Amino acid sequence: MAFGQFSAHLIAPRIIRVVLYSDKYQYEQCKVTIYDDNDRLIPFTSKSKVVQYKVTAFELTLEQPFVLGQNYKVYLQNFGQVPLNVSEATTFPNFDTDYYYSGPLGADYTEERTTFRLWAPLASRVILKYEVPGEKHFLYRKLKRGERGVYEYTLAGNQEGIRYTYLVLNNGLEEEVTDPYAISSGPNGTFSYVVNKDKYDYFVMHDDKLPPFDKPTEAIIYETSVRDQTIDERTDIEYRGTFFGMIEGQRKVKGVYPAGFDYLKDLGFTHLQLMPVYDFKTVNEQQKWQTYNWGYDPQQYFVLEGSYARDPYDPYGRISDFKKLVARYHEVGIRIIMDVVFNHVFDHETSVFEKIVPNYYFRKTSEGVISNGSGCGNDLATERPMVRRLIVDACRYYVEKLGVDGFRFDLMGLIDIKTMQEIYKMVKEIKSDFLILGEGWEMMTPHPKEKLAHHGNASKTPEFAFFNDAFREIMKGGSFAENLHERGYMLGATNYRAGFYFAYAGSVLNTTFSPRYVSAAQSVNFVECHDNGVLVDKMIISNPQESADTHLERLLSLNTIVMLAFGIPFFHRGQEIGVSKYGDLNSYKSSDKVNQFPYTLAWKRKEMVEYFKALTALRKDCKFLHETDPKVIKERVEFIDLSGGASAIIYNPEHDLSPYSHFNVYVNPTSEPIFINLDMPLKIILNRAGYIAARSQEYVERTMVAPYSVIVLGLQKGDFGPK
Repeated sequence: MAFGQFSAHLIAPRIIRVVLYSDKYQYEQCKVTIYDDNDRLIPFTSKSKVVQYKVTAFELTLEQPFVLGQNYKVYLQNFGQVPLNVSEATTFPNFDTDYYYSGPLGADYTEERTTFRLWAPLASRVILKYEVPGEKHFLYRKLKRGERGVYEYTLAGNQEGIRYTYLVLNNGLEEEVTDPYAISSGPNGTFSYVVNKDKYDYFVMHDDKLPPFDKPTEAIIYETSVRDQTIDERTDIEYRGTFFGMIEGQRKVKGVYPAGFDYLKDLGFTHLQLMPVYDFKTVNEQQKWQTYNWGYDPQQYFVLEGSYARDPYDPYGRISDFKKLVARYHEVGIRIIMDVVFNHVFDHETSVFEKIVPNYYFRKTSEGVISNGSGCGNDLATERPMVRRLIVDACRYYVEKLGVDGFRFDLMGLIDIKTMQEIYKMVKEIKSDFLILGEGWEMMTPHPKEKLAHHGNASKTPEFAFFNDAFREIMKGGSFAENLHERGYMLGATNYRAGFYFAYAGSVLNTTFSPRYVSAAQSVNFVECHDNGVLVDKMIISNPQESADTHLERLLSLNTIVMLAFGIPFFHRGQEIGVSKYGDLNSYKSSDKVNQFPYTLAWKRKEMVEYFKALTALRKDCKFLHETDPKVIKERVEFIDLSGGASAIIYNPEHDLSPYSHFNVYVNPTSEPIFINLDMPLKIILNRAGYIAARSQEYVERTMVAPYSVIVLGLQKGDFGPK
């Protein structure tokens, strides 16, 4: 430290600690004085000191507890003055109780007036900075501090469309920030807009067109990115990379094959999961083609991403376009899942949260260091009441006002259980068929592990589904750079057969491993998602001796197993046709070329697309595949070892509403054909030709399961075999 520097911190309601860094300190000549905003002296009763080499600390005991909202200054004779830093007040025992606020926040608009409210309990001053539409200058209004640290000001008249920010004074430092509760902003989050909610609330969301959805395992989830799905220049999608581009009809690649909305709606999935669509930091919304990012770097939680809007300057454009997207997919029976990132922000130091309420929104270790369980530099302190409120409020906005049907929580294992349960209760009151799933990895963060929503606490959170990485690793093998060469059962490692049975049953039976979940509804079965590499690239490394055609055959078999297994089937964009990412294992900022959905490849591999459609139709028909109860699964399914490492799964769907009285799945992940003698004549329900039960006439008593394939044989109810 340079000569003469010192700091002053409030460390308890009545104690201020002054730390002086000086080479020439003389205690007798050093007088300490405290002033408030009006230069009135603040009395203190005692002064104790600790002296170390070149460092001296004073602890001053105030006569009265410190009152937040004041801008105190500490004067040290011969050394000048500094503002009192009150950030540690957020750690005081009663802070959350004294300053929790449940009233309205943000800009509350009516034609007659707009009221601005900001929760900033540490701040000593908040000023509204706003620009009148059509004028070039800004106006300033000082907000009044009210109960529980909320600052408020009402502007009379119709303020629709004005842009505004806040100037917040904390610890003597003024920061300009956007409104954390704003629902619209200018490009790149530079300012907030006042909007009239009546201008987007009128949309008909077509929830009445959605088919019944009674249990999570009825879902078939397809994950994609707005940009990835619409960016292919070989299509005639007009508004590429936008919400609107996702709903353009009659779009084609090379004028012949469906693209965009028409391609997606025909695949047969029930839920479209969109990678982050609210405002993220690292794509310049004014020059979006210059950069690429998936969007797991959130900046504003209530504002939709401007690069996905047709016009990022239009206060309503991004909102109305997204609502059109949701409504259009609802019209064709598809629900929308939002991928939400409430475990971290892009950068905690520059976030509006840290600038508005320093030392509150982010977890810290016992050493006072920002926790980094997310690997992104910070962890949101979701357990703190006003952070929890922010998250629940944002979720409510997207469900109630924008009509989404599910949330996928990024790194859900970093979020506390109480917050997740409050979200669940809230969304279920709005939409009883709402779906919640998330990443349940157990991450290093200082909040007690027993209170976090990770896999290990699945029994405490039966309402939530978890991405089942055990299913992923058992089925395909290693997913990371260091173990990509390792193969799973479906890539030929037949020693994983017992694990295959465990994973196939939703990881709920006490067989090879202890049950992971209390219900198969908690198991999101996947072998590919946006994270890590894609299947065909993995097979190039793990199965290098096999041809590209063999890799695609294995891909079809893996997709079949994901669709047939107990749990919730999940597919990544392009998984149906074996899209490559050219070996890129983490393409979050790579390029459009790496991440885009290639419609010409879908056209070239249209037989694979048709096979995927057949799988979705089969799963919807077979209600017994939706079973969630471990006891029922155990009673209805028998796993049988076949020669050479192949497997059979024999169902007993007799008492189910499904159309089948017999349903046998035969799995051959090996390079040799498997021959099976059946106990009774059966028909082919599914093979590489698709879901052919309706047109299947031939009964077989002996069958061959080709290498790298899965087939289904059975009988329809009322069919008693050959006459």
